Amino acid sequence: MIPYVFVAAATLAMFPILTLYKMNVEKLKQDPSQHARVQNNLMIGVALSEAIPILLIIYGYAQMESVSTVSDLYLPGIILLFLVIFAVLFIFMQAKVGVPEEAKSMITQFSIISLMLALAIPIISIVSLFMMMP
Repeated sequence: MIPYVFVAAATLAMFPILTLYKMNVEKLKQDPSQHARVQNNLMIGVALSEAIPILLIIYGYAQMESVSTVSDLYLPGIILLFLVIFAVLFIFMQAKVGVPEEAKSMITQFSIISLMLALAIPIISIVSLFMMMP
């Protein structure tokens, strides 16, 4: 059951961050001069949206114990890998579609920062699954 706490933490962290990224990158595509304001909005949103996932990670570490077989970690691991792949594809697709030429470098920088923020909790969750191996 504990491996799914890490999956829940990754899911609850990643989807709000991707939603914030989508909203803010559209604002950045429309008006590249608001780069600082858009980035500030993203950081505040990420800080608020990661509160519950961080508590879930702490709970998962407090209750962590080795699983009886490695096969108990297959499904949570596959779900986490799909979440990571989805986040990477989502962010890079948004960064490539409909981007004005003058805003390309700003959007690329914004996308890489957002990608690292979106993948932080899923990477912690994957490492946690490795720590649960027998």
